[in-house]
Amino acid sequence: MEKARVEKDSSHYFTGKLGVNLNLFNSAIGKEGETDHFLGLTGNGNIGYVSEHNTYLLLASYNYVRLKGETQIETGYVHGRVTFRRKARLSYEAFTQGQYDYNRGLELRVLAGAGIRFAVVHKENLKFHLGTGLMYEHERWRNLEENRYINKNIPKLSNYASIRLPLNPFLELSTIHYYQVGYDRAAGMGRHRFSGDVSIVMKINSRFQLTTNFSHTYENRPIVPIPNYLYNLTNGIQLSF
Repeated sequence: MEKARVEKDSSHYFTGKLGVNLNLFNSAIGKEGETDHFLGLTGNGNIGYVSEHNTYLLLASYNYVRLKGETQIETGYVHGRVTFRRKARLSYEAFTQGQYDYNRGLELRVLAGAGIRFAVVHKENLKFHLGTGLMYEHERWRNLEENRYINKNIPKLSNYASIRLPLNPFLELSTIHYYQVGYDRAAGMGRHRFSGDVSIVMKINSRFQLTTNFSHTYENRPIVPIPNYLYNLTNGIQLSF
């Protein structure tokens, strides 16, 4: 989310970014003349509109990996967010998101919420924000071991901290980390999720950038049997407009 935010002083304009990373290769599998094929595709994009007082953001991401003729990973999300009073030290936000992650068993996650955003530091060489709000989350999971579906509806408190740090005119570091917690009444337990994103962007020119992105997620009590901690590291190129 933070990589998509706009910091210009002007208003009434559109802005956006588009990135893609493609891997395609084959390798020997130990038998003479036989090979294994690998296909990996990662795409992300965002578009924003900046009015005089508000910012409107729409973000999307897709990740696909195919190995040994079968899909191993397929994930994606779409996130929409409106920031009201964008120039104020204390602003307000409303957001919604749709997401899926088939290889983990997440068939669908939809959520909506609202909250506040506070600019702790807002300087040319450092931007540090804190945010908190309430959201309502619906999830549909598939237990791959038992081949059954589980539905959850949980209200949650969502908190985040974000930093944008230009290291030099050509290199920028940005990070955002979330802590979301709610009580699952049906299971009689609290569930919390910690997730984060760290990105390094190196400018080639005014339009193209090289990107390195590390994202990770920890859930204390996964709804289906999956690892508590997951991470993803990608490198790619993006187009700004």
